[in-house]
Amino acid sequence: MKFWVLLMLCAVCAAAPSAIENEEAFSIESQDMETMDASSRNILVNALIRQMFAYIRYVIRNGSAIFKTPPLDPLDLEHMHVYIPALLLNLDLNLKGIRSTGIGDFVVHRSHLNLAELTFDIDISVPNIYISAAHYDLVGDLFTAIPLYGEGVARFEVEEFRMRAKLFLKQSEDGKSVIIDRIESPSFEIPKLKSGLTGVIGGGDIDAIVNAITEDVIMGYVNRFQGVISQIFSKAVILVGNPILEQLDTWRFIAPFIPRPRP
Repeated sequence: MKFWVLLMLCAVCAAAPSAIENEEAFSIESQDMETMDASSRNILVNALIRQMFAYIRYVIRNGSAIFKTPPLDPLDLEHMHVYIPALLLNLDLNLKGIRSTGIGDFVVHRSHLNLAELTFDIDISVPNIYISAAHYDLVGDLFTAIPLYGEGVARFEVEEFRMRAKLFLKQSEDGKSVIIDRIESPSFEIPKLKSGLTGVIGGGDIDAIVNAITEDVIMGYVNRFQGVISQIFSKAVILVGNPILEQLDTWRFIAPFIPRPRP
């Protein structure tokens, strides 16, 4: 669960631009900003969003004493239990000494702020997420007939994770911050997963077979339950992200640019 929360936290902060040349520029949409022309408003709001999310990107990579958060890239976990029940493969994995890297290299494909509706559309990807465990213990079976067991080093790689969502924003209760009201149309893609378990024993060394089936089973679970997982992600983003956003004095910066109702 911590791993998925980490992925969703990336989605919240991914409006920060990177050095990718083909990255689409941030855009805004408004109907009535009387004091500036469209070009000037785009420049100012764009600069604000870039600065705020660049700071959140820094927090992901370096942690924050203010928010009392450790660095999230790399993310180190002492222990994680993974259970994979399936007809072809049943695995019970205990992972120790886990490290995940790559989240900080996310790429922004699109970010669009609509000040009239207070919505923020994002489309981001993470080229590679690397997960390793210094040691694992495994028990399970193959085709419910061949017992599996083993221990060793585990490595996983997620390639081209992509996340899209529409965030509805609102003013915090104290009036100081821009926070997330709700998230609609969340979706994600995991085109490729590589499993690297070593030391699996079951009537011979069958690491390659177990890894291939593990990849297929996990991908099948992700695709089958994508809708449910996306909703869990959305709730996790709000739960994790809003306490951080409430510490930032941001509403005063966008308030002058929010269109006023016509009399």
